[in-house]
Amino acid sequence: MLVWSILRSLVMIFILIIPGVIFKKANLLSDDQAAGLNSFVVNLTWPCLVIDAMQIEFNMQTLKDSGCILLLCALIFAALFVISVPAAKLIRLTKSKQYLVIFMLLFGNTGFIGIPVIKALYGDSALFFAAIIELINDILLFTVGILLIQLSAGVNTKMNFKQFLSPGLIGVIIGLALFLLDIRLPSLLAGSIEMIGNATTPLTMFVIGFQVAGLKIKEVVGDWQVYAVLTLRLLAVPVVALLVVKLFAGEFSLMEKVLVISFAMPAAAVSAIFSQQYHGEIAFATKSVLLSTVFSLLTIPIFAIILEL
Repeated sequence: MLVWSILRSLVMIFILIIPGVIFKKANLLSDDQAAGLNSFVVNLTWPCLVIDAMQIEFNMQTLKDSGCILLLCALIFAALFVISVPAAKLIRLTKSKQYLVIFMLLFGNTGFIGIPVIKALYGDSALFFAAIIELINDILLFTVGILLIQLSAGVNTKMNFKQFLSPGLIGVIIGLALFLLDIRLPSLLAGSIEMIGNATTPLTMFVIGFQVAGLKIKEVVGDWQVYAVLTLRLLAVPVVALLVVKLFAGEFSLMEKVLVISFAMPAAAVSAIFSQQYHGEIAFATKSVLLSTVFSLLTIPIFAIILEL
């Protein structure tokens, strides 16, 4: 039953890739139109998704749990960064791909796939923990993550505030402010933001499907470096998370289980979205996202079962 719940959530999300493939093969959408759709996701639907996820009740227990999650996440991210830098070099990647791989090892699909899977596994009571992890992930994603993508794409990476004040980061700031001040948006506005945010997952997977259709089958399945990245992302990363949690928390309560499963997610779909936005390693990112999503059908249930032992 546990395995089926995970598989059902992942397969439903994976099916969303198919329309993008059909639109590309049938020439129903141009590359420029797909790029516009990509921009729509990055600049509107995703910020709304983040704001909606943070519309949760604030109290002292919430603050305590958030602090605990923040500490554990910081330790896991630090450990992953230490591991990912030499690992990216070991795979003998080009410099641009090395930065992209570090990005993919640090950032999993905690929102688009993680939240639905965690809800299927542990119910609504686990969504608060998933939302806090997603918030921490987004803060790092729109700062450190954007910098890594820019380095991968060879973009000028001068550190200035305007460069990082993207709609995504603005969404994180708004969501965090509303959460800390315990402010609930009016129902009409909150409902609209929720509806826009809900479009993020299908649109993102549609764009990935569109990108995948532009690749040859041999290019998708024949790149050994991608499989090396998948091994690290789907096996090494959650093992690191599991060890850190075991070392510092000592037991696997609901919060710790959600944390480990969040780090067991496939490569973040925005690896491909951001790579397209900054004209980076689009093909490599797309292949990694697609195949990591496929193979996560096997690896996520394994870690979910381990956490129940």
